[in-house]
Amino acid sequence: MEAGTTKQRILDRSYQRAGRCGLEAITIGGLAGDLGMSKAGIHGHFGSKQALQLATIWRAREIFQRDIIRPASGEPAGLPQLWAMSVVLTTYSTETGLHGGDFWVMVANEYDARTGPVRDAVEASMGWWMRQIEALISTAVERGQLMPCDPAQLAFEIQALLDAGGHQYRLYHDPKAPARTRVAIRRRLEHLRGPRFPALPE
Repeated sequence: MEAGTTKQRILDRSYQRAGRCGLEAITIGGLAGDLGMSKAGIHGHFGSKQALQLATIWRAREIFQRDIIRPASGEPAGLPQLWAMSVVLTTYSTETGLHGGDFWVMVANEYDARTGPVRDAVEASMGWWMRQIEALISTAVERGQLMPCDPAQLAFEIQALLDAGGHQYRLYHDPKAPARTRVAIRRRLEHLRGPRFPALPE
C-alpha cells in the first residue's frame, strides 16, 4: 500500500476516534489495533503523539472543507449557504456515526482550558470557522436577506445552538436533537428576516 494512502487511512481512523472520545484518547497502540498495523508502522508516519494529533486536526479541516464548505458553496451567497452548512452540520453520517461538527465540538471542549500547539491549532480552526459564519451573515445583511445585526453576535448564537444540539444528541441519545437544532437556528434567522429572506428548505 502506498505511504500516502496508508497515512490518510490512519488519519481518517484517528479523526473518527477523536470525534467520539477526543484527541487525548488517540493512541498509537489503539490505532494499530484498529487498522491491523504495527505500532512502529503508525509511529513511522508521525514520530510522536502530538504530531499525530496535529495531523488529525488538519485532516479534520480537510474533511470539513470537503463535506460542508464546498457543497454549500454551490448555493447562493448569504443565508442559503449558511443554511446549507447548518443542515449538513446536523446530519449524521451512517458511515462514521458522526455529524459534521462532532469532532470540533469534542476537541474544543477538550482543549479550551489547555495550552500548547494542539490547543492553538484547535483555536485557529474554530476561529476560522466563526469568521466564515460571520462573513455569510454580513453578506445576508448586505443582500437584504437579514435585518441589520451584529454578525459576530449572531454567529456566536448559531454556534452555541450547534454545540447544544451535538451535546443533546450524544449525551442523551436524543434522535430529535438534530431536527431541534435546525428549528432553533431557523427561528433565530427568521427573527431577523429581511425583505429578501430566501426560502430555506427543510
